[in-house]
Amino acid sequence: MSLTPSVIRDNPQQPGVQAQVYIPDQLIADARNLVTQPILIGAGALKRGTVLGQQTVNPIQAAAAQGNTGNGTLSGISVGAAVEVGIYTLTATSATVFSVVDPEGVALGNATAGTPFTSTEINFTLTAGATAFVVGDAFTISVFDAVGTYVQCVRTASDGSQNPVAILVDDADASLGPVTAGGYLAGEFNASKLIFDTSWSLPSLVSAMRPYGMFAKSSISSASPSNNSAP
Repeated sequence: MSLTPSVIRDNPQQPGVQAQVYIPDQLIADARNLVTQPILIGAGALKRGTVLGQQTVNPIQAAAAQGNTGNGTLSGISVGAAVEVGIYTLTATSATVFSVVDPEGVALGNATAGTPFTSTEINFTLTAGATAFVVGDAFTISVFDAVGTYVQCVRTASDGSQNPVAILVDDADASLGPVTAGGYLAGEFNASKLIFDTSWSLPSLVSAMRPYGMFAKSSISSASPSNNSAP
């Protein structure tokens, strides 16, 4: 590939002319009714036109400590009204009892295998497995502060992001952590240019977007009809 050099010479005031070509991607069907706002993208490398949902509950991630002897499991995990963002630690003090400590180091009590543990911060059920727990076995429950962030809308999600409430304005890469981007919160869009998760069909997505002020329209081709016999 050859490049054409720009000649400036010795006169820094030499006039020059540059030209740029704007090629619209046709995502916008009608620019008169657009509403945009800065938003926080929580995860993923997303492209312009991606349909987004807003997380409204704290995502939770539970994990057994490496090296556990017992093979029991955690289930039924949910947060309470006074949940703390951070890591909750469950540590076995016997084969059936675990101490529960919140992210601030505050002891919340003991959890007994087979009995639901409830508190104002975190709730779960610890179930013993075929191999009994031993003292020192542990679990962690990580609670993330993702309320208000946007991720790709998945119809089967349960954290609020199942509702298609925004469309991404420009490419955004949040694969290494949350990033700020622009979001369309209302407007009329070309349905064929939307990027959406496979959990959606286009007709169901179009219907789900309407209550949030976003309208997806089918594009009409300007090409000449195939049977056009005009001279």
